Amino acid sequence: MTVVHVFAGGDPVTPERIERLGPPDLVIAADSGADIAAAAAVTVDILVGDLDSISASAMERIFDGETVIEAHSPDKDATDLELALEVALRNDPSEIVFVGGGGGRLDHLLGNVGVIGSPAARHVPASWVMERETAYVVRGGRTIATTPGMVFSLIPIGGDAHGVHIRHARWEIRDASLQVHGTLGISNVALGMEVEIEVADGAVLAIFNQGRPASA
Repeated sequence: MTVVHVFAGGDPVTPERIERLGPPDLVIAADSGADIAAAAAVTVDILVGDLDSISASAMERIFDGETVIEAHSPDKDATDLELALEVALRNDPSEIVFVGGGGGRLDHLLGNVGVIGSPAARHVPASWVMERETAYVVRGGRTIATTPGMVFSLIPIGGDAHGVHIRHARWEIRDASLQVHGTLGISNVALGMEVEIEVADGAVLAIFNQGRPASA
C-alpha cells in the first residue's frame, strides 16, 4: 500500500488542514507545490517540473534535504501537475491525494481538473484537497464521509456520466445521466455522516464544501 500526496501550486492550504490528511508514504511536489509542502513542514521526496515558480526559500529547503529533483525544460508539452501524476503512477500507488492546485489562473485550474480525473489513473482512488473543498474522483462506487448539511456537487469529467446514483442526500437520484454541459448534479446536501455515490459508466468529480452548511 503506497499512499502518495501530490502537492500542486495555486492557492495555499493551511498546515492544519494538511496535517489532518495523515502521513503519506511518498510526497511529490509539482514546482511551487513545494511551497505549500514547506509551509506545513512536509518533506518532499520528489520535486518535478520546470522549476519556474518555486520560491527561493523552498528550493533552499529542497537542496538541504534528500529530495530527488526531476527538472524539465520550460518548453515541455505537459503541465507540472501532469508530470507529477506520471511520477506518482510510476510508484504503484494505492491512493493519490492531490493537495492545492485551486484558484490562480483559470486555464491552469481547468487543466488540473483534467489531470486529476485522468483515465491514466482510473485504477487508483484519487482525491483533491483544497482549503475549502475536498473533491473525489468517483468511478464505480464510493462512500464519502460527510457531516449533515454539507453542500456537495457532482461534475461529470471526461464525458457524460451514466447510471449515477446518490444516496443519503436531500436530493437522491437513481440511474441518472449527468451531462458535461448540464447542471443536474450541482448543489446537493448531505443528510447524515456519509453519502453514497455510484457511477455505472464514466466518472464524476464529487466536490464537498468543508464546513459550509446548506444555509450558507
